[in-house]
Amino acid sequence: MMMGYGFDGPLGWLGMIIGMVVHLAFVGLIVLAVIWMFRAVFPGKSDDSTPASLEILKQRFAKGEISRDEYQQLKQDLA
Repeated sequence: MMMGYGFDGPLGWLGMIIGMVVHLAFVGLIVLAVIWMFRAVFPGKSDDSTPASLEILKQRFAKGEISRDEYQQLKQDLA
């Protein structure tokens, strides 16, 4: 008989399963904490990469998609 090494404790196999679940939950929390800290230290690219409205208007005018009068009117509306 191996004292203390079997599954004949008060909970038996259930105790082992509960222990594994608790262990996996603890490891999962550690992984989530590391991911959260990594994102806090190295923030991703913000959504500022889209051109501003006035810049789009200038591009459309430069391409000839809108006339000078339309450009002036839209520029005034945006301001």
